[in-house]
Amino acid sequence: MRKTVTVFLWEFKKLLTNWRKALTVFLIPAVLMMVALNLFPLLINYMTTGTVIRKPIMAIDAPKSFKEFTESDLYTLPYGFIFVDSQDTTDKELKKELQRGRLIIKFTYKDFDKNIRDFYDEVYNGNTTPKSKSRIELYFDGNSMTMYGRSLQFEEEVLPNYETFCFEKLAGDYKDIGWNRFKIDDFNPMTTIVKNRGTANNSASRLIPGIILLLLYYCVYSLSCDLFAAERDRGFLRKLIMTPVSPASIFGGKTAAVIIISFISAIVTYLVLLFASWVNITNDSMSLLPFGMLLTGKEMFAFLLLIPPTAFIMTAICLRIIFSLEKMNEILMNLQFPLILFLLEFFAQMARTGKPFLVEYLVPIHGTICGLRDIFATDIRWSYLLLTIFLDILVGSLIFRSTFKKIGDGSYDG
Repeated sequence: MRKTVTVFLWEFKKLLTNWRKALTVFLIPAVLMMVALNLFPLLINYMTTGTVIRKPIMAIDAPKSFKEFTESDLYTLPYGFIFVDSQDTTDKELKKELQRGRLIIKFTYKDFDKNIRDFYDEVYNGNTTPKSKSRIELYFDGNSMTMYGRSLQFEEEVLPNYETFCFEKLAGDYKDIGWNRFKIDDFNPMTTIVKNRGTANNSASRLIPGIILLLLYYCVYSLSCDLFAAERDRGFLRKLIMTPVSPASIFGGKTAAVIIISFISAIVTYLVLLFASWVNITNDSMSLLPFGMLLTGKEMFAFLLLIPPTAFIMTAICLRIIFSLEKMNEILMNLQFPLILFLLEFFAQMARTGKPFLVEYLVPIHGTICGLRDIFATDIRWSYLLLTIFLDILVGSLIFRSTFKKIGDGSYDG
């Protein structure tokens, strides 16, 4: 056991001292994925509107209350606004702006704020059927799915907050009769985090499990190829077998290095994606990973519990391939094939909307994706999770036993 630990520490130290290899394993794949996630909404925006950058919303005849609102409300910050008067624009110019990917909101009554004050004054004075001429119209290019999604996002995130702002600012004496809106965010900022987390985690449950598994296997495949296949191809593994250290200790230490380093890589991937989510303050409606993704302590514990068994069975599969073949090009070809399967799984999970079925948790590795989906969807089913962990360890152990049978009887010669 002591020699196995020594081999593990030696391999781990060897990776850390080679900064290029460490970056390749730990950081570069996750960073590239983060860049791809952030470029996706820009690409969609360019394909649909002809521009990369999201244009500010044009507000026509905006009242003073709306201008004050945009300066104080957190949810308006990602949009940006330009304020114009209706007399300074023509229908032709507005149509061109819509086609160029701009949202336009129009306040249909010149004395917008005064009309709202009059409305609440009538309610205060006992009028049960008051009428208001104030109306906000939202315009977008109906042929663009991007603009349609952005208009829905604006309608859901911004306009309800403006309604509350108008009440607080313009309701006048009506607030004094004892009816008021309950303002949660004034004393509990956690509600903002929870609100964003609900949307972001729902998207993350379809996106991140596939990314985690894809990059986890990439790390396992890369390390296994380097520590076993490449060393065998150079003849170095044969020399190690001839040392006083037993083959079981050598292979055990190297295998442990692959599993633990891959586990650390998965954590780094999650942290990079978490960072990508929290810097996405623009929160574009086309964003694959919206702003505010976050795991609770219980969910993070489940995540950390699920990854090592998956790395274990992936390592077993990679070593099975390596020691079943002799030629390096055949090994590389067979090791890369599962990457294609994980890529297909990634796209399948993105398109999926419903919960996984019980039978899916019985499939090694695929069960991990289902478990991760539950974790990010805040719907952990512990019995299913533990079943997945047990099966990954069981199947991985059987593969290892079959692969290293020759090592156990001392007949392996490298």
